[in-house]
Order: sequence, then structure tokens, then C-alpha cells
Amino acid sequence: MAQDRGPRGYHDVGGDPAGDIPKIELPWQHWEKQVEAIRGLLGDGTRRIVSLDEVRRGFESFGIEKYNTLSFYRRRLEAMTDILIEKGVLSREELDAAIAAGRARWRDPSNAE
Repeated sequence: MAQDRGPRGYHDVGGDPAGDIPKIELPWQHWEKQVEAIRGLLGDGTRRIVSLDEVRRGFESFGIEKYNTLSFYRRRLEAMTDILIEKGVLSREELDAAIAAGRARWRDPSNAE
């Protein structure tokens, strides 16, 4: 007898037929390690700025297209960014300015601060 699991989100695929699980250990990319380190710092016992539950809520509310398009660490990064903006820790304008400054440094390393 199948249990009624109630309403499920598009991200909740546990128990659904999906074929074999790939068992390939891929090395972490540098940026993925950075995302994980930032998440750890934002949610540690001292700062408690962004909790793991908030990050999960963030990426579970993306919508199916965005959720399925992004990789695991990209989802985490996008969710943390959204939460920091939502909480007023930084603004979209501040983030955009920091990204533009970083891109300028990559284009012309002589502009390093």
C-alpha cells in the first residue's frame, strides 16, 4: 500500500525511480570549496548570519527551471546571496559593484587595490 506523502516540492525526488546513482568521486573545484567555506563562516556558532536551513529554504524556492539548471554549489551560492540581500547584510548594488571591481581586476591586474 502506497503511503500518501502529502504535497511535495519539485526538489523532493526521494523514493522516485531515477535509475542508477553515479558513483564517481569528482574532485572539488576551487570555487566550490570557497562556497562551502563561506557557508561555514556565515552559519558558524559565532556569526549565525545565514543558517543551513535558510540556505535550503532559499534554493528550494527557486522554481523548477532555476533549480534544475544550477549545480549543487551554484544553488548554495545563489541562495546565500539572496538571503544576505533579504536580510539587508548587503544590497544588490553593493554586490554588483564588488563583482564589477573583481572583473576589472581580472581584466587588468595592474588595477589591484
